[in-house]
Amino acid sequence: MASYFPPRRPYYYSPGEPVRRIPVPDQRGAPAPQARAPQETPPRQPEPRRAAPAPEVEALTAKMEELTAKVAELERELAAARAAASDQQGKAESYLDLAQRTQADFVNYKRRVERERADEAQAARADLLAHLLPALDDLERAAGHVPDELRGNPWAEGLPLVARQLRLALARAGVERIGAEGDAFDPREHEAVAYQPHAGFSEGQVAHVARPGYRLGERIIRPAQVVVARGGA
Repeated sequence: MASYFPPRRPYYYSPGEPVRRIPVPDQRGAPAPQARAPQETPPRQPEPRRAAPAPEVEALTAKMEELTAKVAELERELAAARAAASDQQGKAESYLDLAQRTQADFVNYKRRVERERADEAQAARADLLAHLLPALDDLERAAGHVPDELRGNPWAEGLPLVARQLRLALARAGVERIGAEGDAFDPREHEAVAYQPHAGFSEGQVAHVARPGYRLGERIIRPAQVVVARGGA
């Protein structure tokens, strides 16, 4: 069974009774508690260093000096090798440039010689053909002026055939005949032997071919002798 405690009766002040106060100690003037000072640790004393033996130091110093001298020597050798390589590279480039220029000069010389040989061969052929043209002219004149008493003669009828065969041989050799009536006069291909008025031709036209001309490629073997028409006829 639970215990029973009667309620506490409140405390009432009687009128005129002085109020009792509980004394509380005044802490405003009390000194504040001092903090505890940290405990200082004594400084650590360095351990005494053992001195290296003198012979080992001298040996290491000598070894270091030897390695330093060897490195310096290797650097000098490397610099000399680089200088030699640069010199050899310069010589190689010079020789290559000389070889290329020599090859280019040889190619140009070869082309020039071939062109000169071709020109000389064409000139020699043109000179030979120029000596054959008078014979062709004689054959053509003879075939065009056959006497009446020789017409029908096998010998006379053979002259045009011979002239035709000669013209075909010249054409196979690259010879082209130039100069025809009606062409415009060209002083590079024509040689004017007369300048006369001709009916049916305008000023500057070839009215008559006195002697045909021939051309081999771009070379004129012989210009054509022509009569040039004069305008106003």
